[in-house]
Amino acid sequence: MTHHTHPTLAQHTDFDWDGIYRGDGSDTAAPDPLLLAPAESLTPGRALDLGCGAGGNALALAERGWRVTGVDLSPRAIASTRTTACARELDDRIELAVADSATWHPETTYEFALSSYALPPRGPSRTATLTTLATALAPGGALALGEWDEEACDWGNPGDLATLDELTGALTRHGLQIVRADRRPVPVHQHPGHEQEPTEDHAVIVIARRPHDTLETTH
Repeated sequence: MTHHTHPTLAQHTDFDWDGIYRGDGSDTAAPDPLLLAPAESLTPGRALDLGCGAGGNALALAERGWRVTGVDLSPRAIASTRTTACARELDDRIELAVADSATWHPETTYEFALSSYALPPRGPSRTATLTTLATALAPGGALALGEWDEEACDWGNPGDLATLDELTGALTRHGLQIVRADRRPVPVHQHPGHEQEPTEDHAVIVIARRPHDTLETTH
């Protein structure tokens, strides 16, 4: 999975994600300002990029002083992230793992978590991934989630995309407060070899936070 992956790729649940990465850092995309914006108001601490792709967002967070855990199921995506991190002398601020978001479990909590167009299709794997994102947040932590809009996009198989109601409902059930939830057009990251595909499509963006507990909020 990756940041703003071209939508016609994502409709294939058995797609060879490793095949769209070069693994040498040349495919590391620019960061997503919409999804990184919530981190700007936070003191840099620990961040999770679940489905980090070639690392554009994870690297941007590391450059801002965050200690980042990046997880992706594609070994080549992780290799690209590691290569670019080393080139930018950020490798000491980024921990990387090749793993499926549906089965990976964090060993700590995070002040900021991010999922950039990386959710599995609707079903048990998506439910597990959303649970991990929500429960990985420390009290006061923020989550930024971007997905392709099922109600506006004209591609994909049933369950591939997402709706605002689905995402906000899942996060609310895990005790998160919804800060912002909207639908908007966003640019699509062009992977090498797919540059002739559309450059913009429709997304749902959800920003949520985990409240401090009652004791903390009374002081």
